[in-house]
Amino acid sequence: MVETPEKTRTILVVEDNVLMRKLFVRCLEEGGFTVVEVSDPAAVIGVMRETAPDLVVMDIVMPGISGLDLIKQIRGDDSLASTPVIAVTNLATPADKRRLAEAGFSGHVSKPIKPREFQSAVAGFLTTA
Repeated sequence: MVETPEKTRTILVVEDNVLMRKLFVRCLEEGGFTVVEVSDPAAVIGVMRETAPDLVVMDIVMPGISGLDLIKQIRGDDSLASTPVIAVTNLATPADKRRLAEAGFSGHVSKPIKPREFQSAVAGFLTTA
């Protein structure tokens, strides 16, 4: 009997900083994920509709629209609302974490990231999603 390989999970990375985005993408691809990149937060909703990612990894501080505003749009769209979205941010106080959860994020990962821990955290979010 031939084993069917497990479906590769697709991660949407939303990060305006080129170096950070490349780091996230490399870490996730090395972890076996398929990665779709978005640098312009205004394009996220359309890309989510096109790609139906299993998880979104999103920066919070971006030009034009913040991750906090963007998560409201995602959670307000019935076709996207159930997609897990994790924040990747420097915001690490208990009040910051509470604000992220209240805004609709499924969780967060603190910057600066450590590649193996980042891969494990993303895999953990996919397991619980």
